[in-house]
Amino acid sequence: MAVLQIGAGGVGWVVAHKAAQNNDVLGDITIASRTVAKCDKIIESIKGKNNLKDPSKKLESRSVDADDVAALVALINEVKPDLVINAGPPWVNITIMEACLQAKVSYLDTSVAVDLCSEGQQVPQAYDWQWGFRDKFKEAGITGILGAGFDPGVVSVFAAHAVKHLFDEIDTIDVMDVNAGDHGKKFATNFDPETNMLEIQGDSFYWEDGEWKQVGCHERMFEFDFPLVGKHKVYSMAHDEVRSMQEFIPAKRIEFWMGFGDAYLNYFNCMRDIGLLSPDPLTLHDGTVVQPLHVLKALLPDPTSLAPGYTGKTCIGTWVRGTKDGKPRGVFIYNNADHEVAYEDVEHQAISYTTGVPAITAALQYFRGKWAEAGVFNMEQLDPDPFLETMPEIGLDWHVQELDPEQAPDIQILK
Repeated sequence: MAVLQIGAGGVGWVVAHKAAQNNDVLGDITIASRTVAKCDKIIESIKGKNNLKDPSKKLESRSVDADDVAALVALINEVKPDLVINAGPPWVNITIMEACLQAKVSYLDTSVAVDLCSEGQQVPQAYDWQWGFRDKFKEAGITGILGAGFDPGVVSVFAAHAVKHLFDEIDTIDVMDVNAGDHGKKFATNFDPETNMLEIQGDSFYWEDGEWKQVGCHERMFEFDFPLVGKHKVYSMAHDEVRSMQEFIPAKRIEFWMGFGDAYLNYFNCMRDIGLLSPDPLTLHDGTVVQPLHVLKALLPDPTSLAPGYTGKTCIGTWVRGTKDGKPRGVFIYNNADHEVAYEDVEHQAISYTTGVPAITAALQYFRGKWAEAGVFNMEQLDPDPFLETMPEIGLDWHVQELDPEQAPDIQILK
């Protein structure tokens, strides 16, 4: 058995550690990135933490351009993996899927292939490009597992668990994500700054009463009392799983919410207002062409550098309201992850940890034959039971909190 991991950023760091801890099932591991030194640094960390469960299995690095289909196919043919795990940025999903199709190797990623805020790439269109591979993967006899992070990913498994075990009918689904940790910086992003800033400045799309609704970013807000981390303001945002849940789970309203502190939003609004979050090319006085967002990315701390000394917890979960046995019911299915625990385990912070652990949890379901049907699948389509049984074993637990069935989000409209 063997896996090929493409991507060596923060998520890739955790994915590699967790793959190594489970290499008795996953087999040989190859980590590939444009910068092979980043792969080697991860390998050094894995060995330093003694996280290679079976030392007889290979753990190697390679250099590859994930935008080059031919180069990817050549690497896949060299490594001969049973599964390609895409831990890179979302804009390489299509090229890696195409390479997997050509090489007839199964595929797994952690986020949708679009940026969610560009025209034609927003939530109503999210996944269209990747869903175009459904029949091709099925005919090739290979599996594609999409969005196997936490959000998207685990929150969708939570929803599938609710459908299967907790509800007869579902009225609303609210996915909520709060990081109550402290990295000690005035402003930083917990994963790739370019991906992060593109994601949170786009309009929000949510599903309500049979149609898509669109509002500006940070215009819808409510406060929720989260387990262990307390009350936080959460803001409506466009997000991958809103689209896939709308496709596969019948509900009257589906919406994604992310927590932001007032200081963070002050920085964000200032940078957006002066154009520093723009991905569009800008010509300087000396003729140099730059993208403001790339300049900001160069100025901000590398997310990996935030891990040492990061304290506090996250809380991410799925609030489901509906009926069971003719009676109204409300539940919050959630996880709390601890930054210090994540660092002790894999030398990284909990944001990357909550994406990397589910990716390997999903990979294990593939290798065990639980999630190995030919075709392309989102997490909502797959049996939640083996996934939720495995995930606590490799680092993330989960809980179900009963809520007052009459409790609903007290949504405020901000302008």
